[in-house]
Amino acid sequence: MNDLLQAFPIAAIIIGQDDFVVHANELALGLLGRSIVDKHYVSVLRHPDVAEAIDHVLRQGGKRQARWFTTLASVDAVFNVSVHRINTAHALVTFEDATDFENTRQMRRDFVSNVSHELKTPLTSMLGFLETLQTIGQKDPVAQQRFLGIMTNEAHRMNRLVNDLLSLNRVENDERFQPTQKVDLVQIIRETLETLAPVAKKTDNTIVFDPNYAPAYLLGDRDQLCQVITNLVENALKYGGPAKDVCLVLSQKQYQPVLRQDGIVLEVIDQGRGIDPQFIPRLTERFYRVDDHRSRDVGGTGLGLSIVKHIVNRHRGRLTIKSTLGQGSTFSVCLPVV
Repeated sequence: MNDLLQAFPIAAIIIGQDDFVVHANELALGLLGRSIVDKHYVSVLRHPDVAEAIDHVLRQGGKRQARWFTTLASVDAVFNVSVHRINTAHALVTFEDATDFENTRQMRRDFVSNVSHELKTPLTSMLGFLETLQTIGQKDPVAQQRFLGIMTNEAHRMNRLVNDLLSLNRVENDERFQPTQKVDLVQIIRETLETLAPVAKKTDNTIVFDPNYAPAYLLGDRDQLCQVITNLVENALKYGGPAKDVCLVLSQKQYQPVLRQDGIVLEVIDQGRGIDPQFIPRLTERFYRVDDHRSRDVGGTGLGLSIVKHIVNRHRGRLTIKSTLGQGSTFSVCLPVV
């Protein structure tokens, strides 16, 4: 019986009619403890639903299911526990790890909730102004122009959100396939900054990038790398403040410990008010904003850094963020080179 348990691909134990564990495979020993054999199941599994299921099967036979919520290495975990009577004196208890499945379900629920919230706010605003225009606003040209301007801004906001959602979906679908085209990162940076020049001019910002950099070749997706640079520079322009420099610094090719191979580092540096260190680990989460109202005011969707993270991951690179309150932030992208 013990040899059979060892062949199970999931943790499994056998409990005798005296309520003591008589057999356990290696996976169960790793999950529940090395000394669980010959112990009462209640002392091994301190969970009322699981204990009730085992007791029912041992006393009345049949099979029962239960959910076991626990913590492993400071991480919440969920197991589907199945209890089966296997003869007149024993019960087989198996533990199927459902943590990843539950986390995925929760991520989907959170994603739908966040998207619904992000779309509902501008839609509610637009509907309110439309009702006003149809009633008291019909004879007020000044109010009409003001309301139409607000509605236009809200429509643009929804359009940005939809575009970012589509972009994030494409990036996630491609993430496991590493690009194979050889591209020059320096040329991509220059071309991208040319398109961003009008954006910087509106806020009286200056984008600084040394024009004398030598070509830096890597295997990459040109459009996606352009999107990384665009998102990072636009963030620096939005949150760095008007009339301040946004600097792009590119390192020389050298061995990068985080990549375990040669690579280059692109730094996008702003002179904004900085980010509290406690918020930095969450910046790449979908829809996460440090300052929710300010982010919406400057046109942020809360998806830009999440898109950057997935693109950098696809290129087998690393994204790091450093910031000092009152002194600005530095977003660094480390990419392998050829």
